[in-house]
Amino acid sequence: MAATADTPRVTEAGELEPTAVVVGESGRFEGLLTFRGRARIDGELVGEVICRGTLSLGEMSRVNAVIEVDELIVAGVLEGEATARRRIELTSTARVKGTIRAPRVALADGCRVEGRCVTSPAD
Repeated sequence: MAATADTPRVTEAGELEPTAVVVGESGRFEGLLTFRGRARIDGELVGEVICRGTLSLGEMSRVNAVIEVDELIVAGVLEGEATARRRIELTSTARVKGTIRAPRVALADGCRVEGRCVTSPAD
């Protein structure tokens, strides 16, 4: 089953891992965002994101950033550079302008990418 922005994860202890909504649809964040676990952006983010975990960009998200994560799921608009240590998934509503880089990239029918897509083995 493919992960989606709302798919909960199960921890090693068998518990559901919660997803923190960092920026709501009407919110805006500028600067450096760091976290561990899962986070979701539904509003606007400008800056840099560094995390050990999964970042989901919801359908209404507008992100202009440099992103470094374990896993990235994009359903909104992303401009900039995104690097994932495991995988990047672009849903059918994703619009990407810039560079995405990951060992595995999943592109849904209907997504749009203007820029570079680089796949290479994990470091």
